[in-house]
Amino acid sequence: MKREIQKAYQTAAPERAELVRMYKAVLNRAEAAPERTARSASPLRRLAVAAAVAAIAALLASVGYAAYQHWVLPAPTTYELGEGGIYQEHTRKEYNLAELDSHPATETKPANGAEATEPLTDEFFIQEGLELLTQVGILDVRPEQLTVVRQENLFWSREEAELSLDRGELHITVTYNAETGKLLSLHGTDWQLEGSAACDTEAEAAALAQRYYEALPVEQGYVMTQVEQYDEQYWSYDFCREVEPGVFSQYEMVRVAVNPVSGRLTGCVVFYVPLLDDHEPGQERISQEQAEQIAQSSLPELLEGMELVRAEQSIGLPNWCFTEYAGSPYRRASNVTRWVWALHYERRNSEFDDELVLLVDCYTGEILGGDTTK
Repeated sequence: MKREIQKAYQTAAPERAELVRMYKAVLNRAEAAPERTARSASPLRRLAVAAAVAAIAALLASVGYAAYQHWVLPAPTTYELGEGGIYQEHTRKEYNLAELDSHPATETKPANGAEATEPLTDEFFIQEGLELLTQVGILDVRPEQLTVVRQENLFWSREEAELSLDRGELHITVTYNAETGKLLSLHGTDWQLEGSAACDTEAEAAALAQRYYEALPVEQGYVMTQVEQYDEQYWSYDFCREVEPGVFSQYEMVRVAVNPVSGRLTGCVVFYVPLLDDHEPGQERISQEQAEQIAQSSLPELLEGMELVRAEQSIGLPNWCFTEYAGSPYRRASNVTRWVWALHYERRNSEFDDELVLLVDCYTGEILGGDTTK
């Protein structure tokens, strides 16, 4: 009898996707309520909201998705591109460095990427940037002036401070997170037109990239995972966090570019998107078979005629593609990554070979996004 009641109860329950939608709606409504309204609400109303959350969470638990009590894919925030693309410029100031030498910056960089208690000044970023460029051998003579641009990066939803200066024919930019002081990128590509090469072998070039990585003010201990040789004077190396043996996160990564001919560092890009792994002790990841079933039941039309060619557990960045939020081409990126099943599908023997990848959360079973090529 107990099994029959449980079966009937689960049959009468809403579909999984509807449960998740309801759960999100209740949570979002509660979080969006003004503090004043929350204080004035009656105890009965607050109890009702709590009961609604608990009831939906219980339904999710009954069908094996109790992890939704911890993290669910949030609704994305849209934005509109302006003249500056994903960058919205606030201020642009030129500085004569001779005048700044008598007024050195007094701020210190916040610890562990925390936000500063007081806004970091342009002088602070000028000092940081010039020390960095000197340390990695891009500057040997202090320039006379440079420009500091304050801007918002709409895609990553963050404030940035970008320094730019010229060294002869070379234009150099260094970009920092304006709240935390963390380095985000450095660009200063140069070309050696004549003379002998600094690196005679690929191993020497890799060792050069390793030395530059270790000299940069970035997270250390990452593993070199990939090299791209775009031409003889621009090689790019990825240093990624090894989350567990053999699994690397491309979103906690430092990409270092070197010129193996001149021996110079020509750029770097830093990614700081931490892994959110909030599963309970003893909670296991869903199987590949379960991930495939979720994909097929959630997106049957999309996957019709497609063949699964590869599946792997990896670190994925939620991007809302193939979810209920898909449609707008511009979304702010997620501020965390998740353990996902990356399901790679192909449609063969057609005029064009379609390929797509779906990201299914390893603990909640929720589709977090993906990508497609045609």
